Amino acid sequence: MGKIVTTNAKRTAIKISLVAVISLLLLIPLAMIKGIIEDREQTKDAVIKEVANSYAKQQTVSAPYLKSYVVEEHTVDKEIDPSGKKKYVEIYDTDCLLLDYKADIETDMLHRSIYDVIVYNSSIKIEGKIPVTEKNIQARNIDFHFKVYDLKGFSNPSQLSFGGQTVNLNRRSDYVFAEVALPAGVKVGEMIDFAFSFDLKGTESLFFHPSGDGNTTLAISSSYPHPSFQGALLPSHREVREDGFNATWSVSSFNSSSYDNMGVKFVDPANPYQQSMRSAKYGMLIIVLVFVAGLFVEFLTRKEINPIQYAVIGLSLVLFYSLLVAFSEFITFGVAYVIAALMTTVALMLYFRAILKSRSAYVLGGFVAVVYALNYMLLQMETYALLAGSLVLFLLLCVVMYLTANISSKELNQTE
Repeated sequence: MGKIVTTNAKRTAIKISLVAVISLLLLIPLAMIKGIIEDREQTKDAVIKEVANSYAKQQTVSAPYLKSYVVEEHTVDKEIDPSGKKKYVEIYDTDCLLLDYKADIETDMLHRSIYDVIVYNSSIKIEGKIPVTEKNIQARNIDFHFKVYDLKGFSNPSQLSFGGQTVNLNRRSDYVFAEVALPAGVKVGEMIDFAFSFDLKGTESLFFHPSGDGNTTLAISSSYPHPSFQGALLPSHREVREDGFNATWSVSSFNSSSYDNMGVKFVDPANPYQQSMRSAKYGMLIIVLVFVAGLFVEFLTRKEINPIQYAVIGLSLVLFYSLLVAFSEFITFGVAYVIAALMTTVALMLYFRAILKSRSAYVLGGFVAVVYALNYMLLQMETYALLAGSLVLFLLLCVVMYLTANISSKELNQTE
């Protein structure tokens, strides 16, 4: 009797060890599936860049400023210049003290192959006040400057209203400028009002730089319902609705600089690769849970599942993620998940039936379905996924502890 008990205990230990080894080996195909997901996402990123190069890239609008060209005289060595003076052109920049951006954005979806790319067309109005400095008054000429990251998307500029005059905006190299003149009789410290507008196309995001020396406000409105507010400065007020959003920023020179930015990125909530990757991160957990359930069925029914069959079961569970990402490229992620989970569950249930030849196969198949349902629940709970997952695992551990409380003595006392 003792020898039989020892033999059964060894067989059980060997079976559990083999199943553990198979679980670890399945990390290899699981990592390969994650690599496929990453490759597909990189392919989509390449398509987005390709579309952006043709349409217009992610846009950033810089704060306007005055560039004053002042002729200055400097004393030099008379051996070099007998006059003792040499003229230089000094350039001085003057930032806005008050700056107000308004942007109304309409988005569209461009299709390239199987991928969707979010693009937009915006109407932008910029107003503000620039102080007059002594260098401005001394200047030989003054340019009004601002930059747009990708001028391919810049169109329909209005005339610049500057201190009561109107001038045309022009392009030079990578920026937009207008030659302006100070109003007659203006004094140092006075403010000059300016205003202009233009249309701007871009891909995925739109950002603005605040004034480095003044107060800046920004108001963005759009009919797109899935914004992600990003940058060094977040909005002071936001309202996100099903039919769009409104957001406003209000910053000063004390809490910002011209190197900061503020704006919005238009997020695709149906991005299948991010959700597929999040699901694949739970892959090993699902494999372990199904394997543990299989071992329980073996112990309780005395029906054996051999190591090769465990390997086939594990590969089926891994293949689920390949099915998931493949389907989700053509249909919504939720529907793709249901189809992939249903195919995997039915296939495994039929396989369990062929192996066990008992009703316990349906119980095991039902457990697989429950595990996939819990996994989907965790995917939908981004904020509370860790908490919910930890609670589910704790409950499962309690069930395992209850079921295994006496299984060891029963197994060891079982005779062949």
